Amino acid sequence: MKVKTLALVFFLTFLSGLNNWSKAGTPFNPLTDIHYSEIQLTFLGLCICPRPPPIFYVIGEIWTYWEPFAAVDTVSTPFYSAFLGASFGGSLLDELGGTNATQDAVNIANEATFSQAHSYPIPLLNWLLCNRYDYPFWISEFDVQWNNDELSVLIHPEAALYANPVMQMACMADATATNLGATLDLMPWCIGSGGSAYPMTGSIQNDEITQANNSAAARLIYKLNRVFMICDPAESLCGCQYTPIWIKSHYKTHVVRPGSRSPAWPFGATSTYYNSGLNVPMVGGGLGPNDQYLWTVYRRQLCCTCCD
Repeated sequence: MKVKTLALVFFLTFLSGLNNWSKAGTPFNPLTDIHYSEIQLTFLGLCICPRPPPIFYVIGEIWTYWEPFAAVDTVSTPFYSAFLGASFGGSLLDELGGTNATQDAVNIANEATFSQAHSYPIPLLNWLLCNRYDYPFWISEFDVQWNNDELSVLIHPEAALYANPVMQMACMADATATNLGATLDLMPWCIGSGGSAYPMTGSIQNDEITQANNSAAARLIYKLNRVFMICDPAESLCGCQYTPIWIKSHYKTHVVRPGSRSPAWPFGATSTYYNSGLNVPMVGGGLGPNDQYLWTVYRRQLCCTCCD
């Protein structure tokens, strides 16, 4: 009996991995998946930053640019990496898998979307003027809070303040501004057309799959700020500041899997800007399988070159 039970377990494990391992896409390519025209290097003038005695202060130059610092994939298949173009594991736990696949969208309306999310560091420009070393690596399958809305409240108890129709209706203003390219930092609980930034989980109340996955990527960036995995290098000229309440306008992104689109938009810009032909059911977008997204994320750098 024990032998039969073990055989069944191994068989189920094998079957659960077939779906993962059968998926394959094009791995992230820094030459083509980073759109270097988005960097926009700009000199703004001179600056002074304080220093301990006997130096007291130093003088430098003010530079700003958009650094491609992370690749974030949001996937419906657990342990599949759109960044690698392959799976890196498997699970028998159904709750780790995503919901609302494109092939179901015809028959399913008003369904929430769930995605796992992974962050991969891209430290290609950490040497350019503003030296930074906070490059995040995150695997949400091992993050209990990402997979449970109730547990996630432990890191954002303020979510209760925004869980009402009035605060959510206010997000319409943020959606309008975001779609014009200028997100509203005074409304950190909103992700433009993507809805709410809370809870910081992969469960998105949106059945438009591309928009929901953009929101999942935004929530992961917000969470990485909240747990101090990354700091905000555009908040102070003289150093990188931790911002547990994120400053949305300091980030922008464009999708590169299952297809590549440009330009970069603030998180929450309507997916109608770039969704055409991106996620064809059962086909994808030419660079990867459908429902498996990868986003190149840029953050604004603003620094005095004296003070890395």
